[in-house]
Amino acid sequence: MQLRQDRSRRLKIVLALALAGPALAALGACASGGGGGGGSTVTPLPPPPPPPPPPPPAFPPSIAEPSAFETREYNATIGLPIVGASSAYAIGATGAGIKVAVIDTGTITDHPDLEGAIVQTFDVCADTICSGYDANGDPATMMRQSDDMDSGGHGTMVSGVVAARRQDDYTTSVDNNISNGIQGIAFESSIVSIRADSPGSCARTGEDEGCNFSDSALVRAIQYAVDQGVSVINMSLGGEIDANQDLENAVRSAAAAGVLVVISAGNEAEPAGTDANGNPTDAVGASPGEPAYIAGEANSLGRVVAVGSIDSSRLISDFSNRAGNAAKSYYILAPGEGIVTTGPDDNIVFPDNPTCAPGQTSDCNDADTEGDYYRVSGTSFSAPYVAGALALLLQTFPNLKSNPELALQILLDTADDYVSTDIDAITGTTAGVGVDDVSGVGIMNLVEAFSPQGQQTLDFGVEKVSLAAALAPSGGAFGDWASNSGALNGLVFQDKYQRGFVLDADAVSRRIPASVMSNRVVNFETRADWAAGETHAVQAGNLAFSWTQARLYDDPTAPYQEDPQSTFQMRYSFGANEVEVGRGGSLTKLAPDISLLNEPGVGNAFSTGGSWAKLSHRWGKDLVMDVFSAEQAGRSQSGFKFGKDKPRWSYRFGASFVSDETSALGGTLQQRFGAEDKTQMTAWSLESAWLAGQRWTVSSGMELASVELPGVNVSDVWTSRWSVGASRAAGPGRLSLIMAQPWRAEQGTIVIYAPVAMDANGALVHQVIDAGLMPSGRQVDFETRYGFRFGEDWDGEMSAVVSTSPNHIAGASEEGALWFRLSTDW
Repeated sequence: MQLRQDRSRRLKIVLALALAGPALAALGACASGGGGGGGSTVTPLPPPPPPPPPPPPAFPPSIAEPSAFETREYNATIGLPIVGASSAYAIGATGAGIKVAVIDTGTITDHPDLEGAIVQTFDVCADTICSGYDANGDPATMMRQSDDMDSGGHGTMVSGVVAARRQDDYTTSVDNNISNGIQGIAFESSIVSIRADSPGSCARTGEDEGCNFSDSALVRAIQYAVDQGVSVINMSLGGEIDANQDLENAVRSAAAAGVLVVISAGNEAEPAGTDANGNPTDAVGASPGEPAYIAGEANSLGRVVAVGSIDSSRLISDFSNRAGNAAKSYYILAPGEGIVTTGPDDNIVFPDNPTCAPGQTSDCNDADTEGDYYRVSGTSFSAPYVAGALALLLQTFPNLKSNPELALQILLDTADDYVSTDIDAITGTTAGVGVDDVSGVGIMNLVEAFSPQGQQTLDFGVEKVSLAAALAPSGGAFGDWASNSGALNGLVFQDKYQRGFVLDADAVSRRIPASVMSNRVVNFETRADWAAGETHAVQAGNLAFSWTQARLYDDPTAPYQEDPQSTFQMRYSFGANEVEVGRGGSLTKLAPDISLLNEPGVGNAFSTGGSWAKLSHRWGKDLVMDVFSAEQAGRSQSGFKFGKDKPRWSYRFGASFVSDETSALGGTLQQRFGAEDKTQMTAWSLESAWLAGQRWTVSSGMELASVELPGVNVSDVWTSRWSVGASRAAGPGRLSLIMAQPWRAEQGTIVIYAPVAMDANGALVHQVIDAGLMPSGRQVDFETRYGFRFGEDWDGEMSAVVSTSPNHIAGASEEGALWFRLSTDW
């Protein structure tokens, strides 16, 4: 018996460099009465210019970028750009079909920008005796007289902020003449105008001038709004808090009926100072007035909100009541200074002004009798921005109609935090990070409110899958099949509020670099450790055994440290048979492999740790049969090969049966539909090698496989893989050139039960979609290797690889890697 043992220790100098990308290739009224205090500021705008040209074409129905909606009318309002309303319009929000009750001083219905907006009017005191004021301004009980009107037009101004009709075309205009018109925030919503001011109050003069409201009239107005089926009530009014709870209870009842109630916080804010007699006075307006103060109560059911005012610089208005402690979580800020909106004809508002002479633009009235436009200030005009925003949310996201408090919560959750280190003159505190007594939740932000929030999911019928998982790069054989087929594009996904959004999967996919698809370059550190490890071999007759141990980094003070697994191979020959078993390394084959790139899933070889076995049998001199099996970490492969070996050529034809419990051919596919990534595959292979001439050895291999993907409905899935190589002696070493394509899906269809819409009740609508599983490109890898001896004691290896269309994605940047090793015995 002959016994031989080879053992060597080596000190190996290894230089490894990985390069990716082309370098290697060489996403009153609160403003004016009812105890509201601090009357609103109203400034007339200049008279209109000569009649404009004929109206432009209708606004196209297609959805565009937000900037396309930022028209002259939009910018003229002052408030819409501040809250980012164009982002809501960009996904189809208009307020259409949503009724908003404006409980105020009435609305003129013939204003050019309100035609069609006022669908219903009601006067609480038209046929009922109310508390009011006679011609002398003295308290009286009466019904409203026909000539009793609000010459200030407060209700018309509020209604315009909500629903003034958009007239502009699709193109942004540079004409900023506001007299040409404005648009409301919810420009297709419907206004139920309810007049509730006390009869004769709007005509009073002197210290108590301005419209006011009795609790009894407001209670009736609220009940009327609820009876008409409105979704939102706007109350731009308020006063001092008293013991009478009738008004507050009416608001609570409206909330209990599913109506969202938006109330201006008040304009009473005044810092501490001194009165006319020099006596000190306390600051007032540190919290919302009545009835807005109940916004934070549990009985308000999260459906009541108080609204404060900011100016065009996004600073809280001096006059605006602050959030206070009780209501701060349901207090939000919206534009309320210098707002441009609709109003009565200037002859009504300013009856003493003369008619404008030719060329005169100030201190005069225009010659027509149509409604005009005014620049106004007050929390009365902040509230309708919020009311209109709620109408936009309810119209755009049908699921919110059955849970209206969610619509309000979205506005509260997505508000911009208002932070200031300055001491607030009203509360004596700062507006800190998060919800605070000064600014409540912060400034309304429709860009965020109309963007998906929190966990986002796709519902494929079986279960909901996170959007991140559904859009995760596929990698492996299927590459970018989802974006290439368009299967996920246009589907409806949901956010944490169960709102539906249309998925632009193509845009998302374009933002995902191909390099994140998988860790394709081999781990150079591990490769270096193995190159610097120990190799042993023993042979006894027909039995051969060899093993390799990677370089160890054992800490002698930690004796229980786990050592790296070693690889081994044992071969035993008997007669015409040969048995091989091993762990790590690879099954021997004729076709060449790329050494510097990993092939995800079951590739040609099993990485270190996998176990395998092979039985070979020969008939005569030429014929050979191999039967093999291999397993590693949830993957198994077995099969057979038949072939012939000649002195100058060899070939093998066979089949293998693959089970992979960890991936869909090296990528992810079922996972995005709520199942686990798995593969069952039957592959047919043909490989060969031959000596071409005297120096070159040429080898090649081709595999075709039918694939099953458990957990999803697929059909006719076929994949391919091939490689071609040539090698020859060159100087002190051997040069190898290899070109290879990893597994790629060549055909196949998946059937998806996909969410494609939401119905009027907010339920998802599903549809069966057939999608191809083929990627857009074809990955082809090119590798050059050169192994050599350097002197008597040194050997080395140099390798370079370039991958084109990585992960089978057309147009993806090329990737590459370099490897250099120099070793000597030690």
